[in-house]
Amino acid sequence: MALLFLAATPLVIFLTHAVLVRLWTGAASQKVAAAALVLGAVPQALLLSTVPPVGLGYAAVVYSGLGYAYFHLFNLGETGRRIRILREIHAAGALGREEIASIYGTEGLMDVRLDRLVATGQLAVRDGRYVLTGHTLHRIALLIEGWRSLLGFGRR
Repeated sequence: MALLFLAATPLVIFLTHAVLVRLWTGAASQKVAAAALVLGAVPQALLLSTVPPVGLGYAAVVYSGLGYAYFHLFNLGETGRRIRILREIHAAGALGREEIASIYGTEGLMDVRLDRLVATGQLAVRDGRYVLTGHTLHRIALLIEGWRSLLGFGRR
């Protein structure tokens, strides 16, 4: 029975996430996803409360692993495009909206991402061109690129 509850973990996290997104409007999407992982653990812990302590420890490790995977899968979709924009601007030094649109593709999605990057201080608009102002996401992108290199994955 405990394994059935653990198998349902991704569904529990997803449903908790779906509810939180509707209740916690305006919050950063990564914060909502992280909160879903924490809150999703409550029903799982209650359902597994009859399991011996060793089994409960195992269940906690499994839940944490599945939650970690869920969060990063969700997070990749949220930040991947922004990191690409930052890398393209860094490579060029500065780019205009039209130049980014030609690289990035879909105009509507790009506008949302660029506005979010400006709002979070990662980019600024100077003379109608986007320039890097915050380096956090760009440094993370460089770290990931270095890690890919170490693993033997070339740049696409």
